[in-house]
Amino acid sequence: MNDARILEMMKKTQEYLLDFGPDHARLLLQVIRQLAQGRPITAEQVDQRIADLGIAEEPAHQFLREVTERDATDQLVGAMGLSLSDHPHRLSVAGVSLSAWCAIDTLFLPAMLQQTATIESPSPVTHHPIRLRVSPERVEEVNPASAVVSLVIVDPSRENMASVQAIWSTFCEHVHFFATREEAEQWANGRDDIAFLTVEEGFAWGRQVWSRVFPGLYTA
Repeated sequence: MNDARILEMMKKTQEYLLDFGPDHARLLLQVIRQLAQGRPITAEQVDQRIADLGIAEEPAHQFLREVTERDATDQLVGAMGLSLSDHPHRLSVAGVSLSAWCAIDTLFLPAMLQQTATIESPSPVTHHPIRLRVSPERVEEVNPASAVVSLVIVDPSRENMASVQAIWSTFCEHVHFFATREEAEQWANGRDDIAFLTVEEGFAWGRQVWSRVFPGLYTA
């Protein structure tokens, strides 16, 4: 992972996209872990979380508006990568079926949840599934072993990513698993804003990006 563009994006992602502050980071982690139980979070439950943490209510709600996915009744069904909705990147955690906004989310979510996840994600080229097993500490299995993950090179200091929809369109729609690097290069033909990482490199990238937000869970 020596691509200078990837390292620069990592730095700017930490500074501009993930600069939540400790109170909102704690709230986000609680929301993600509650969602991992497989049920939407109601407005009343959100209010109780905020009250229990003793943090300012209005800024907390505004923060959650920017980083959470909602259903038609305004219940929380996704948060900063983890979702109860039908995204193509599927993961199972403690017997609960979940999904992720983009492929690389599946690699850092196990540490947030402190649970091992089994993952299945289709290649956008062949639609054949790439299967993984990821623990909070490492990638345990990758099938096929030649799999790679794409990463779109964006500048969070210039992009408006203050909504879930913006995160999806700017980042997630371009981040997938592929069975081989050749397959990935076929998909990205003609694009100079796409980099490819091995699954282990993607895991390391995710850990380092989130290490500033949750230093107790990730090490850079």
